[in-house]
Amino acid sequence: MARPLSVAIVGAGMGGLATAAALRRVGIDVMVYEQASQFARIGAGIQIGCNAMKVLRALGLEARMRQHSFYPRSWNNRDWKSGDIKFDMIFGESAEEKFGAPYLLAHRGDLHVALASVVPNEFVRLNHKLVGLDQTGDGVRLTFADGTCAMADAVVGADGVHSTVRDLLFDTAPAKFTGRIAYRTTYPAALLGGAGIDDCTKWWGEDRHIVILRQA
Repeated sequence: MARPLSVAIVGAGMGGLATAAALRRVGIDVMVYEQASQFARIGAGIQIGCNAMKVLRALGLEARMRQHSFYPRSWNNRDWKSGDIKFDMIFGESAEEKFGAPYLLAHRGDLHVALASVVPNEFVRLNHKLVGLDQTGDGVRLTFADGTCAMADAVVGADGVHSTVRDLLFDTAPAKFTGRIAYRTTYPAALLGGAGIDDCTKWWGEDRHIVILRQA
């Protein structure tokens, strides 16, 4: 009997863990390599579109994400001077009925914990910083900073915007500043004093905007 295809995934972020969970469900041998020594609750709010929720549903995570997220009724788009709503994107039950899955808002950390729960620990190698990739007659050899190596039939680079996989395979392209900066912060919902909020708001300015949303 032929052995299963083996895939090495570099990066245990949301993309890497989701890929690992999906491949394991179809019988592919997967190992995830992550340079960090442990997972941490980093980031801020993240939008989970209806199409992404269908993927999470297939991974058995829909109920968990509904419990740890915010289900917005709509997304208000307001003029920064007058506060008038210029247009309103309707979500909630209307979007769920139309697209077959809910649109949710969550903290990135909650989504990451959910994805990690469907990839058993034995298939994740922490403290593995990739430093080399070599194509061999038997597959791909991965070399790590601690001197260890691993073999796989294929490698998936899911190691973010500062991807080592990309730099090893292609000419390094320096990042170009676009002139745009994003400031993000979070604060406890208790500070709202129990105010009922069922939507999100985006305030449009002439060359900037502010987005206010709830995560759970």
